[in-house]
Amino acid sequence: MARFYISVEIERRVRTAARNLCGYCLSPQRLVMARLEIEHIIPISKDGTNDESNLWLACPLYNRYKSDKTIGLDPQTSEIVKLFNPRTQVWF
Repeated sequence: MARFYISVEIERRVRTAARNLCGYCLSPQRLVMARLEIEHIIPISKDGTNDESNLWLACPLYNRYKSDKTIGLDPQTSEIVKLFNPRTQVWF
């Protein structure tokens, strides 16, 4: 799929808001061997947008693993649940 354009200013704001950490594994940019990627929380293929509110940082490993998924199976309850949203939820 073609990469949609995200302005330099929006990318800078996302990186600042995320504190240069992967939103999923919390690895800091300085420890990730590749550049943290701007990721769509709701993928473009699932009607997500390039709006800043739908963008966050992810390490390449987690970004590829998440791919275009928006739901997953909870291993404790076996229920289908929405995936973690690093913009609105916090890891404890």
